[in-house]
Amino acid sequence: MLAMYLNTTPTLRRVCRRFIVASSKSGRDVSNDASKQNFLQQLRPDTSSYLALVPGRTLPCVWNLITSAFVTPNAIELAVNVVALLILARLVEPVYGSKEFLKFLFIVNLVTCCTIFVAVYIAFAISALDKLLFTEFSGFHGLNAAMLVAVKQIMPHHELKLFGVVRAHVKYLPSLVMLPVIAVTVSLGYLKYLAFYTVGTYVAWLYLRFFQTQPETGALGDASDDFKASSFFPAILAPVIDALASVLGFITRLRHVPGSENSPVIKGLHMQAGSSSALGSDSVDANRRRWEAWWLERGAKALEERLGQKAAVPVAASSPVITASDIEAGEPAA
Repeated sequence: MLAMYLNTTPTLRRVCRRFIVASSKSGRDVSNDASKQNFLQQLRPDTSSYLALVPGRTLPCVWNLITSAFVTPNAIELAVNVVALLILARLVEPVYGSKEFLKFLFIVNLVTCCTIFVAVYIAFAISALDKLLFTEFSGFHGLNAAMLVAVKQIMPHHELKLFGVVRAHVKYLPSLVMLPVIAVTVSLGYLKYLAFYTVGTYVAWLYLRFFQTQPETGALGDASDDFKASSFFPAILAPVIDALASVLGFITRLRHVPGSENSPVIKGLHMQAGSSSALGSDSVDANRRRWEAWWLERGAKALEERLGQKAAVPVAASSPVITASDIEAGEPAA
């Protein structure tokens, strides 16, 4: 058993090293920050009460609105979150770019924590339970949920295999992950984890749907049908969700009116002539084109490197070997 462990450990290290190297730079940086904060938490367990989101201590410790995402209670949860982060960041960052990717994570994290902070105080005002104010909310699962929403936006029609058997479109991925998360957290009583995951999902969709700037057109948001609110729910509920979203959009003034310069979402934008039509499916098509172009470029580079390595082997084998006797005889080697 010990010999098997010693033999498999170097292989596992090589696999982990290749996996980390192949991930995106910003993904590695964020993972590194989460690992450092977890290490600090293991050295000083008392720091979690100041780094995690504790609504009763947020004033004056306002930094926990940002640091709470990086607080993880144990190494297993940290490992799961880091692996998920590196996989999802590898898909999202090449399309968004490093600046927009980090901006997306920062906005989602901050708005999610602020929403939970306000919700806890509302619950406290209703129930008068002091323990609500001193409950620790933390974890990276809210940002991982947000990146699932980003993957849904980037490649909604891409198919994946679940457990090698079930085929599903990526646009259903956030919902497919949400269902077991709700079931597990509710059954085990980990409702504070559910708060980060559900709020993170909604905030990510809200930002990408209405506020993210499209680099090609300068338009705001993604008005495609594949990314509307009802796309997160079963098709049978779509009419009800669409009607509710229409009412909420009218109240909040957050809605897309295709081709309308007076839409509250795009009002004030100095768009070029003819670019208003790009608010529809063109935005998601542009995201898909950037994603496909990145993967094609990556595949072409890998193929070129392999062909270069294969070509170098016969060249090296066919190269003449010049020995000392050949030099003294003044003749080239045969």
